[in-house]
This record gives sequence, structure tokens and C-alpha cells, in this order.
Amino acid sequence: MTFKREVQYSLHNNIDIGPDYLKPAAYKENRMKTIICLSLIVVVCAMQVSSAKNSVFNNAAPSSVSTVEIAAAPDLIVRGNEFEFVGNKMVNVYISNNGDAPSARCVLELTVRKIGDSAVGRVTKATIPAIQPTKFVKILVNATSILPNSVNLKDTTFKVVADTTNLNAESNEGNNEKWHNLQ
Repeated sequence: MTFKREVQYSLHNNIDIGPDYLKPAAYKENRMKTIICLSLIVVVCAMQVSSAKNSVFNNAAPSSVSTVEIAAAPDLIVRGNEFEFVGNKMVNVYISNNGDAPSARCVLELTVRKIGDSAVGRVTKATIPAIQPTKFVKILVNATSILPNSVNLKDTTFKVVADTTNLNAESNEGNNEKWHNLQ
């Protein structure tokens, strides 16, 4: 009686209990039906793959494939991991267009966020000219007007952001800034 309950439970829940010769005929029959059904599914799937493969080789587009055109867009990034300092108050910033369309002329912004232990928000701007795809430009940013005489730019924490006013609809808007001394 206990064994029959376990076998019935296994038939409904697909749990394999004991060898086949101890199981009732219904279990063996259901197992065979499952194997046959799985075989049919494999054959049907293989036929669908073969049909799709033939339509591709016959230059007929499969019905489930659609074409999406993506508009060309610039992608301005601040290049490199190190800034190139010029004197105590200036820095060369390299801006690259990694997109597949030219960029429009736009604004580069340098924001000093920390001088020593003091949090600040001093901003200076420079112009980024139009940049062709795969090309880069070097922009000299002068921070003299936003720094005390005794402070060197390389000793501050600052960020540089390309296209701060979002004049360019870029393919990736998340890669426009770089930080110096961010801790």
C-alpha cells in the first residue's frame, strides 16, 4: 500500500522511485509517452531550424527578422587616465569623438571640487570645436581665475566634463567626464 502511494506520487510529480520492474505498467507507459513526446519536439524544432536556414540561403528574409536603423551620432569622451598639466594653473585635456558622426561645437567645463580639505565648486569653461568621427583635439584649460595664487591645479580635486550643455545628442552620454584626485 505504501509503495503504491509513492509510485502514484512519482507519476504526478516526475520523481523516479525504484527500478522499473517494481513500478506499475502505467508508470512505464507514461515514461514511454514522455520519451516519444520529447522526440517529436526535437524533430519539429529541427524542421523549423532547417526551414529558417533554407530561407536565409535562398535570400528570403525570415518573417521574424526586422531591420532597425540606428542614426549616426557623435560620442565625445575625455581621453586618457592622466591629465597633462602645463605650469601650475593649466591643463591639457584631450577630447575624442568615438562616434560615427561629427560633433557640433560645444562647451568643456572644469569644476574644482576640493582645495586642500575645503569643498568648493569653482568652474571655468573652454570651447570644444567640432570634431570629426575617430578624431581628437587638445584643449588647454586655464584655471588661473578660479584658484588662489598659492594653489596648484594638480593639487586639487576636479572634474572635466565634455559637452556640459548637451548640444550633441551622443550615442553614449555616460562617458563625458573624468576626475582628477577623486578619493
